[in-house]
Amino acid sequence: MKKILLGTSALIGAATLLAGAAFGDDPKVTIGGFSTFEAAFAKSDNGSGVQDVAFRNDNELHFNVAGKTDAGLGYGAEVDLIADVNGAGTAQANGNTGAGLTAHRTYGWLQGDNWGHFEFGSNDGAARNLKVDASNIARATGGIDGDWEYFAQTNNPVVGNGAFAGGRSFITAPRLPVEAGPSTGFASEATSNDTKVTYYTPRFSGFQLGVSYAPSTTNRGETVITTTSTAGSATDFLSGGLNYEGQFDQVGVAVAVTGETANADTNVPGPNVNDVQAWNAGAKLSYMGFSAAGSYGDWQDSFASSGTKADYWTGGLAYETGPLGASVTYLGSESKPTGQDNKFYDVSLGVDYKLAPGLTPFVEWTYYDVNGTGGSVASGAVENRGNVVIVGSQLSF
Repeated sequence: MKKILLGTSALIGAATLLAGAAFGDDPKVTIGGFSTFEAAFAKSDNGSGVQDVAFRNDNELHFNVAGKTDAGLGYGAEVDLIADVNGAGTAQANGNTGAGLTAHRTYGWLQGDNWGHFEFGSNDGAARNLKVDASNIARATGGIDGDWEYFAQTNNPVVGNGAFAGGRSFITAPRLPVEAGPSTGFASEATSNDTKVTYYTPRFSGFQLGVSYAPSTTNRGETVITTTSTAGSATDFLSGGLNYEGQFDQVGVAVAVTGETANADTNVPGPNVNDVQAWNAGAKLSYMGFSAAGSYGDWQDSFASSGTKADYWTGGLAYETGPLGASVTYLGSESKPTGQDNKFYDVSLGVDYKLAPGLTPFVEWTYYDVNGTGGSVASGAVENRGNVVIVGSQLSF
């Protein structure tokens, strides 16, 4: 929904490139980004030994290049750089200042009014960009798909940096398995920017179709890995969706069906790891500042043994009036590997206020409940409930 992407076929794209021999003005470069500061207060049933108060910075610089030929061919590139101090304590102890700069997204694009938009590089895929769920209307940091997970207390019986004890798998964000990172921890952004090609049709009568392809989810930027051996990696990854947006008098409507398919990495240890087959369907209604959205997603037995069932559902309400916006969003999920029943839900309330052009302070409260039954504690039984309150501000430029 944030983008409009490419044509109908590679032949059309090639023909358009040839037709674009008449050059227009030189491409223009614009710089933007955001700077966010967050102070969080967290508490959970199993948070002994974990900090209750934490600060977090999140800064990005966005470089956008855009040009257009006299024949109407649009072209360009985007480079989004993460401009934050690293948290590498051992490196700092060895004299490193902790300063860091790395890329979040890097991709090029071609666009035509009649044939759509084509992207090539490391960026989110079509399924994520076209989906509709409750997080689409969330305020503050994003509600159920927001920043609360950075601060959630994950002490015993949940262990490690967001990793759940005993290898249990929970769906903690409204994402399909490849984009979520099918690990034993909270959802991650690490798998959404694999190197891919993506095509979006123009929007016809409110409808838009998009599809993405990546030969391997382990290939990212300059990194090319021809043999996969990482849990959750896959080959021949396809994602796509059909999205509809319409306006009927004062009522806005958005509906989308998205999906993922991929060949699971056969080198990953574990019995009968199945290929990826997953889908999501969602809808949103808006009227006079109010909006409501919901969705259902089905992971089936993606990246899991046969007989596993995993799904999630979302719902939310939001209201915006002038500079003030507020929302409440909910996510529930269940994953049933053999002998286990892993349930998760969270509810998030967010409020933000546009204090000045580009400057938006916010506050967000999230309650989460993690419950994994079946097996012993040693094999990963999990139960934890907690609260995260985030107070922060974002400057967009």
